[in-house]
Amino acid sequence: MKQNLANAKTPAEQVQWNGELSRYYTAINPTESDRYQKKMLETAEFSRDRKLLIKAMLTASTTYFDYGGKQENVKKGIEFAENALQIARSSSLEEYIGWAYINLSRGARANGESDKGLNYSNLALSRATSSKNDSLKIVAYNSVGSSYLYKKEKLLAYRNYLTALDIAEQTGSYTLILACYQRMIDFNRSLEDWEKAKDYQFKADSLARSYKQYYDVLEGYGTMAGLYASAKQYDFAMMYYERAIAYADSIKFPVFKINGYMGIVNLYLTSNRYSEALSYFESKPELRNFMRNSGMSYLLDQGYGSLYTFVGKYDSASYYFKRAEPAFENYGTKGTRFFFYVNYAFYFKKIKDYANAIRYWEKADTLAKQVNHFDMILMAASNLDSLHMLTGDYKAAYGYRSVYSRYKDSVDKMAAEKDLLIMEVNNEKQRAEKQVLIQEEATRKRHNIQYMGITAAIASIFILLVMAGAFKVSPRTIKIIGFFAFIFLFEFIILLADNQIHHFTHGEPWMVLAIKIVLIAMLLPLHHWLEEKAVHYLTSRSVLKINSAKLFRRGGSKTNPAVVENLKGIN
Repeated sequence: MKQNLANAKTPAEQVQWNGELSRYYTAINPTESDRYQKKMLETAEFSRDRKLLIKAMLTASTTYFDYGGKQENVKKGIEFAENALQIARSSSLEEYIGWAYINLSRGARANGESDKGLNYSNLALSRATSSKNDSLKIVAYNSVGSSYLYKKEKLLAYRNYLTALDIAEQTGSYTLILACYQRMIDFNRSLEDWEKAKDYQFKADSLARSYKQYYDVLEGYGTMAGLYASAKQYDFAMMYYERAIAYADSIKFPVFKINGYMGIVNLYLTSNRYSEALSYFESKPELRNFMRNSGMSYLLDQGYGSLYTFVGKYDSASYYFKRAEPAFENYGTKGTRFFFYVNYAFYFKKIKDYANAIRYWEKADTLAKQVNHFDMILMAASNLDSLHMLTGDYKAAYGYRSVYSRYKDSVDKMAAEKDLLIMEVNNEKQRAEKQVLIQEEATRKRHNIQYMGITAAIASIFILLVMAGAFKVSPRTIKIIGFFAFIFLFEFIILLADNQIHHFTHGEPWMVLAIKIVLIAMLLPLHHWLEEKAVHYLTSRSVLKINSAKLFRRGGSKTNPAVVENLKGIN
């Protein structure tokens, strides 16, 4: 990337590579990331190219959203997207208005504003559908799908994701197809359909390898490990995390090993192997250094607090939780703060400080209701119910039990609907496949009718050619009719062969070319020879001679001498 930046000759190239480097350094060295971002924005600003300036702003916005663990990053991402939208509107750049809305939708979802996110996605899609830009259409449909998925309207999410994938596969674009596969993985993960999610990840891995995109192969290992972990297939999950770490070494991209290390720590925690999680975490100093250098030391402190709570070292856990709390309050998003409160509440319950445990669960409950996340609300209500029972506050416990029951009924209903949804998704896919078959059958019938029509037309031309030879028609007219008759015949032969050639060669250009060269080499001389012989035969009046001979034989001695003389004259 640095070489590309050094060789960049245009402002557009400079903006692209400064943006790439800014994104790369975001988690590794925030100061360096800010330096490249500033250079990117300056280059775009001084170019006075409105489109380039919008692209730079949206690049900065996307970078902040990609590292949206901090509320500050989400806020900055939204600010850049709003500035891009303002410039796009003032310049009447409809497509760029669509791109800005897509980023604003992502920012709204990050803030837990699901309705606002869906509204932005639909505004982006309205611009995309009136545009010829397939990339914008695909990303807009994916944005709408993600907004519906966030609202748990999964069938609508699936339909939009599927539309995006259909368009992407028609474009043949690696980047767009891969992005659609990732959305389908997210969708199937939401259904807990781990096998289908793994199917799409295997497709993504095969695609990345065919295009030699080794970084995407590396990311795919991490995704696959997470899917196996979610499916509780911990041995396979560990295998993929270790494979990711080894692969990162082989392609000399050591920073990616951090993801593998963190994945293994989470894997130990998920499988209730807390001591192993702490030991592994402490054995990887590069993991701790990375989190400190990236400005996420408060997440590191939370991790230590949780790990020490699990292994019963409560004094150490208290120290790290207290140190992490101010940063979470100041910088954390609603999601990260929720889980901090949950972990801190769990610590207080362990040391039997029920009052503080209740206080932090109430904080978590407030955030859960703000984002309207049923699973979070259930978690908070269940724990507040049990904690109030422990303190003897049965009235409060009953209130939270009622909340839990109400939301549990909704979740159970959604769980029952999930099976119906999976069936509906399968039916949707089958209907789409059936529609494709119907369209293919209609196309086949239409083509067959056309082939029959072409055959009849060619036969008619040859009948006309023979009739021209049989009657008194000028040789020039016969030559013209013969020229077109044989052109139609041999082009029709090539047309029939063409479909078989493409089927046999699977569309490989060099193979198609080679076979067509051989075919033309055989047909062209035959074409000229047949045309020459047929036209010569018809223009020499040989047909009339044969007809007159037949007439003599049929008439015998009774033939009128005057007719005979006339025929001889003609011949």
